[in-house]
Amino acid sequence: MPTTCAAPTVSMVPTVSTVPAAHFVPRHAPKKDPARENPRDLVERAFNSTHAALVRRLVLQSIASIESVVFQRAETAETRQLKRTAAAADHTVLLAIFLCLLNVDPGLKEAVMLSATTQNKHKLVGMLQHLRHTLVVDFFTDEGVSPASFNHACEDLYIVS
Repeated sequence: MPTTCAAPTVSMVPTVSTVPAAHFVPRHAPKKDPARENPRDLVERAFNSTHAALVRRLVLQSIASIESVVFQRAETAETRQLKRTAAAADHTVLLAIFLCLLNVDPGLKEAVMLSATTQNKHKLVGMLQHLRHTLVVDFFTDEGVSPASFNHACEDLYIVS
């Protein structure tokens, strides 16, 4: 009779060794995910409403940077109002504020450029040039341009660039 059909004997039963649970516990603190702290392609993420918290954080940091550089660390009525608006705004208004601040804040512009992948840097540069010379000017001079249409024009420009 073949050994596979035979009654199991002690020598045929495989031995099972176990590993203590402590072996699987990390011995050091888990590393922070750099992609979550410094996300890639901030502009692409900003257009997605699921990243509203990231956009809000960038806007508030940008306002603080402008206060520091332009107003010698003093809070003005305008920056106070802008902070209140950014803290409570929906994604559409928040994105419009982000894009306008991107036009004037060199710190925000640098963060966005550093986050851009090599393939997208040319797109970003093209968008920033058109943003400065066309889109922001139209947004502030034509009352018929809503924040939503401004955002869509910026997103279309980024995609086409």
